[in-house]
Amino acid sequence: MTDRMIGLGFAALGLAILVLALQLPQPLAATRIAYGPGFFPAILGSVIALAGCAMLFIKPDDAGDEDDAAEAIGVTQLTRPAIVVAAALAYIFFSQQLGFLILAPIILTGLLLMGRVPLLQSLLIGVPGAIIIYALFAKLLLVPLPLGLLTPLGAYL
Repeated sequence: MTDRMIGLGFAALGLAILVLALQLPQPLAATRIAYGPGFFPAILGSVIALAGCAMLFIKPDDAGDEDDAAEAIGVTQLTRPAIVVAAALAYIFFSQQLGFLILAPIILTGLLLMGRVPLLQSLLIGVPGAIIIYALFAKLLLVPLPLGLLTPLGAYL
């Protein structure tokens, strides 16, 4: 699969995310919040679409990639993307039961380990990173994140 085909796929995915995000309801006029539930997905969709277009049209060295285009996709090339998809599915299916503050550090640390980051460094990024993301979204942006097993401590989090 060539970079141009992957870029086209990302451009289409980003455009689909953007279109779906724009269909989400707008915030009520009586609230203090100026952005609705589609704000971040719209930004994400735009960035993905732009990155896909960049992959589609901007190619660093067009001459040297004929050999890469002919190379077949092997099982080892699909392992890491499959793990990322599995991590996203694990969050979708288990976040309500376990909670964001339990599941996110595990997933983030695991993905960093998959990227060959040393264990201690993965833990030092994964655990505080998940806490910072929770504080940013749940406290600052008022996006409700599931507490799961930590629901009894919800008043303190």
